[in-house]
Amino acid sequence: MLAAIKAILSEERAQSEWSSVYMLIILIIAALLLIAVIKPMFRQSQQIVQKTDAKL
Repeated sequence: MLAAIKAILSEERAQSEWSSVYMLIILIIAALLLIAVIKPMFRQSQQIVQKTDAKL
């Protein structure tokens, strides 16, 4: 019985460690997606600024 309780506790610890790893992976993917979306927006805005500066 004691061994079974220890096994359950170790499984919960392993699950919490894996959930932390999954959360980290999700945060990394979200950061990469944000960079992929925001970077072209900044490039486009820089081109617009250069065009307006050239017209002035």
